[in-house]
Amino acid sequence: MCRIREGHRKVPCCAVRWLPALIILGVLVWSYHVFVYQICIKKVSDYLTIGLLLFFYHLLLFMFLWTWFRCIFVDPVRIPDQWKISPEDVDRLKRNDGVEGAARVLSYAARNLPIATCTIDGLVRYCKTCWIIKPDRAHHCRTCHMCVLKMDHHCPWIVNCVHFHNFKYFILFLFYAEVYCFYLFCVMIYDLYLICGFEVTALKNQHSWNVLQYLVCILFNIFTVIMYTVSLFNVSRNRTTMESAYATYFLVGGKNKNGFNLGCFDNFRDLYGDKWYLWPFPIFSSRGDGLSFPLAHDRLKEVRTGNQRKDNEPTRAQMYKENLNRILGIHQPPFNEE
Repeated sequence: MCRIREGHRKVPCCAVRWLPALIILGVLVWSYHVFVYQICIKKVSDYLTIGLLLFFYHLLLFMFLWTWFRCIFVDPVRIPDQWKISPEDVDRLKRNDGVEGAARVLSYAARNLPIATCTIDGLVRYCKTCWIIKPDRAHHCRTCHMCVLKMDHHCPWIVNCVHFHNFKYFILFLFYAEVYCFYLFCVMIYDLYLICGFEVTALKNQHSWNVLQYLVCILFNIFTVIMYTVSLFNVSRNRTTMESAYATYFLVGGKNKNGFNLGCFDNFRDLYGDKWYLWPFPIFSSRGDGLSFPLAHDRLKEVRTGNQRKDNEPTRAQMYKENLNRILGIHQPPFNEE
């Protein structure tokens, strides 16, 4: 099926784009045949063992498919209209008046927005395709043709971006993929025991197709465990893949890869939410709205003082505007609010 995102180009639904997903489906069909027919039906004689093997297998298969489909069909949410740059400001930015001119336009356009990150030059981040002020951790995806909240990367295996609203599902998808592959591998080892009792000499008599099955299972185990380990490490540091690859610049503190790191436990709760009973399921429970995120230095300040931000303290947007005004020597708003 083709996806049409309102206000953006139609993304072509072609065989090449869906090829990785078709590969996963093919592997699932193959593994189902191997597990259910070749092992359980043909080689296991005890009905209780068959029942237990099939129960846990289908449970893992169901969780794998549930998380995978949620990753695929939960599209990025459109960024609200208040982040759009007005047509007048778009015209000013297109005039290319230099860094100072862009800074004046952008600082005023973002005056009421909760932003904490900036470009390497200290300017407000904005998208020249969507013409919006980019929320923190948002990036433009060339495949989805839109700006995506908390974009991790565009993943061909789910034919979708990994973003704020399916980030939890993606981590669960990798988890259940690894458990599924490991469970299949363990049962195939049990199958090997039924065949030859682990006698090395008997392995020479195995059909080449059986040996290929073992190799494919091992390769998928290695692949999934590497992907899951890397993703889990990023979650523990509260980073996206893009933030691990490219430096993030903050209004306060400058370049910092740990700007959103709240501590390992809080980082996982930020992703999985406060309701622990929802953690194993692909049901949205993450904290926040994807437009703004708690910062490491703010959390550290709260821990040290024991207090939340007071009402008379400046907001992120006010700090951003004051900082740019100080740099550019601006004391009044560069444009009228009308």
